[in-house]
Amino acid sequence: MSDLSLALAQTRFALRGYLRNPSALGFTALFPILLLLLFNAIFHGVTVFNGTSVRAPAYYTASIISYEIMLVSFSSLLVRVTTNRERGLLKRFRGTPMPSWVYLFSEIGRTLVVVAATVAVLVAVGAIFYHVTLSAHLVAGLVTYVVAGVFCFSALALALTRLCQTADAASAIGPLAATILAFLSGVFIPVAVMPAWMLDLGRVFPLEHLARGLQSAFLVPGSTGITGVDLAGMLAWGVAGLIAAVRLFRWEPLGTGAPRAQR
Repeated sequence: MSDLSLALAQTRFALRGYLRNPSALGFTALFPILLLLLFNAIFHGVTVFNGTSVRAPAYYTASIISYEIMLVSFSSLLVRVTTNRERGLLKRFRGTPMPSWVYLFSEIGRTLVVVAATVAVLVAVGAIFYHVTLSAHLVAGLVTYVVAGVFCFSALALALTRLCQTADAASAIGPLAATILAFLSGVFIPVAVMPAWMLDLGRVFPLEHLARGLQSAFLVPGSTGITGVDLAGMLAWGVAGLIAAVRLFRWEPLGTGAPRAQR
């Protein structure tokens, strides 16, 4: 069997594990749908985007999609990889004849599939219940930002595992970072009512570029939402995360009380 076949088989195995985990399904699949329903119940009507009145349901469909991409690609991946490392699973995996990159490929492949599936569900909810208009331009922008977002946040998650000494630390850092950035990036609160200093701060981070790009795709007729500024901002963070991950990623447990892999 070729290395690529091994990687695809490992990805399928990872996906089966995800489907058999009710808590993971609830957190990554049902939670964003609940958020979309709640925000559209609270902020119904219209809001302002780029100086133009737009429908709040379309705004929040795009916003929650961007949050979901970060939630799965960053928070969930960070917690999962750190937990497996501290349990000694990564060290045991590296001790097998299978190439080390196969594990990372399978985790990112699983992340991409889960993100694609949950984003499709969110788009369907937006179209069916909130009359969000779909178009070829929107789909092109959506696919572009999904791929860019998964790359960016997965690279950052793998890099940040080096700073998480325990699974508990990763479980706290991942969701907390996603929540704070969601407030700074115009995901939970419409940009029209956010203070200027908060908007300026949010533009430093990749979630703002992802959210703004998707919001433009959903809200501006005939637009893909793809801009050089937003893509460059996300890719810069992704490349920085990738370089850091290559240099800092560890396969051995880091916590002092972590179980060690059997030799």
